[in-house]
Amino acid sequence: KAILRLALFLSKGQIDMDKYIDRATRKAKGDAQRGARFYQTICAICHGFDGKQINFKDEKEPEFVGTVAQANPWETLHKIRNGQPGVPMVALTALTITDQIDILAYSQTLPNK
Repeated sequence: KAILRLALFLSKGQIDMDKYIDRATRKAKGDAQRGARFYQTICAICHGFDGKQINFKDEKEPEFVGTVAQANPWETLHKIRNGQPGVPMVALTALTITDQIDILAYSQTLPNK
């Protein structure tokens, strides 16, 4: 089962992220205002409306949704699309790539500290 899932992910789950994220600026090429509607109704349940409900690191070096989205938008997009292994974060592959990029664009506006 694991091999089949991996094969499916490799054959159909990959996208060219450079189409959606500017490599030089790390900015998502999405509509943050539109992404806010998705984030506030889906993601905020766990991550909080400001993205600071979950600290991925510790008090000394906090890391929130905005921190990761700004520093590594490719990782954030991957997690938006595929979820986070080992935790109950859902994959949002049912949404269009445009919706996913808009969520990323909004996530980049969230506080990073």
